[in-house]
Amino acid sequence: AGLVRGKSAAQSLVKLSNMGVSVEDQLERISLAMANIDQLLVPSTINNFINTKFILKNEREIISVFEDAQPKMLNYLISHVKLALVFYKIKDHRHYRGQHRTQLIELLAVDRVSVLTIFSRVLLLRALQMMKITSIPQAEHWVRNIILSTHQDDLSSLKTMSDSEGDYFCMNKLIFDDIRSETVRQDILIHFKNEAAVQQAHMDMGTRKAKARMLKGWRKILSDVDDTLTSSGGSYPAGVDKRYNKKVVYPGVIGLYRELDLGTRCQDSDSFSNTGNLVFLSARPHLYKDISEKHNFAKFQRLREREGVNGRGGLHTTPS
Repeated sequence: AGLVRGKSAAQSLVKLSNMGVSVEDQLERISLAMANIDQLLVPSTINNFINTKFILKNEREIISVFEDAQPKMLNYLISHVKLALVFYKIKDHRHYRGQHRTQLIELLAVDRVSVLTIFSRVLLLRALQMMKITSIPQAEHWVRNIILSTHQDDLSSLKTMSDSEGDYFCMNKLIFDDIRSETVRQDILIHFKNEAAVQQAHMDMGTRKAKARMLKGWRKILSDVDDTLTSSGGSYPAGVDKRYNKKVVYPGVIGLYRELDLGTRCQDSDSFSNTGNLVFLSARPHLYKDISEKHNFAKFQRLREREGVNGRGGLHTTPS
């Protein structure tokens, strides 16, 4: 999302290509190893039991691809594989000294986190959420390390990008639902507070970094849905407004969200706006997984796709 990769990473990728090691080759190695692990006619559990050495070999093959990849290639691989699926298929084999899932996630979330772009860190956090953090003992500590390794404006981008996928996997769910350890939660919240203080200090002093920040939309917009984004049509308990039919989007409200987010300094949402700055609140109870939220996210996606003059017909950002 507009992140600048270092020249050394690009040079390393060119060097690898010149040596005959392409990104496509590495993706193919991962795909082949995944196919060997998850064979079509043999369930994974049975395959792990009867073909243990073969499975371990393919799991190590996947780990070696991520381990040996230069920074730019590593970020490319993370963004072009189904990371949560890779984590799920690679197992921790207790009886064979093959803690491969732990080894792979530890590699990305701890050993190589410093070379990951913000986008890659968001994908890594999302994969851990999809794997269900409470099912992996070390997962909370991996989440904490990823977040505590991210600072200032990069941290703000990490938070907003985590809220931009158009589903219920978001930063709020990660911290207040997925993470069960109060110590880990407080470590993350204190980190947020400390980094915000540094950002505010830059703003107070009018530094160069502060002036660059002012060109972006950092404001978080909180909004209700019924009788705010769309009319309830007076349908209880959603709302009381009978001036418009039910589910009609209020005239001008989408433009209002855009202006509140981008402000007067930032007019080009494609170039400058952070994603995930618009948050819709709901009193509906959370049910199993995203059953209660799925309907609203589908509505938001339709509003994103609405056409208008100069591309301003629909929502300018993906809300959470």
